Amino acid sequence: MAFKRKDGFYYKAKREGLRSRAAFKIEQLHQRHRLFKKGSRILELGAAPGGWMQIIARLVGPQGLVIGIDLLPITGLDQSPCHTLQADILDDDLKEKIETITTQPFNGVISDIAPNLSGIKMADQQRSQELTSQALELAATFLQSGGFFLCKVFQQEGLKAFQREVSRQFKKVILTKPEASRKSSAELYLIALGFQG
Repeated sequence: MAFKRKDGFYYKAKREGLRSRAAFKIEQLHQRHRLFKKGSRILELGAAPGGWMQIIARLVGPQGLVIGIDLLPITGLDQSPCHTLQADILDDDLKEKIETITTQPFNGVISDIAPNLSGIKMADQQRSQELTSQALELAATFLQSGGFFLCKVFQQEGLKAFQREVSRQFKKVILTKPEASRKSSAELYLIALGFQG
């Protein structure tokens, strides 16, 4: 059966004026785990085109803060509570760039980053693991005590080791798959609660 990029969630996103079908993933994850509160400060890695930011901005309200970072520009989302940065999460000066917006710690660090696939399984897995490890490192840098980390991961070799690494820094770690994820996709979402850094 051929892969269908434009499924029901794609058309629903278009009808509701959302930037991407991924908006439903973050909505469903929030409904299940109550991640975002009014006034929360959230750092999003791999934020383009801004589908998650749209939803989170509503949930944290104008007194909150959502900083979205991506290699690609994120247009039309630079009004409160949203701020965008065009940057690489591997940049040495990323911390300084974020601190031009805020020096306060974040309630949550979230990542929907996935590598551009080369078709070479081992290389793609290695790149994916590099990005999730960097996301965890940034979470440890920017989270306040008790904060949460949400990260897209894939069912692949190295996932259990990554879970163990995360569980050393957080009280509770959950793996889940929202309904809006395609059934055929190997993606899962790791939610880590109660940062103990």
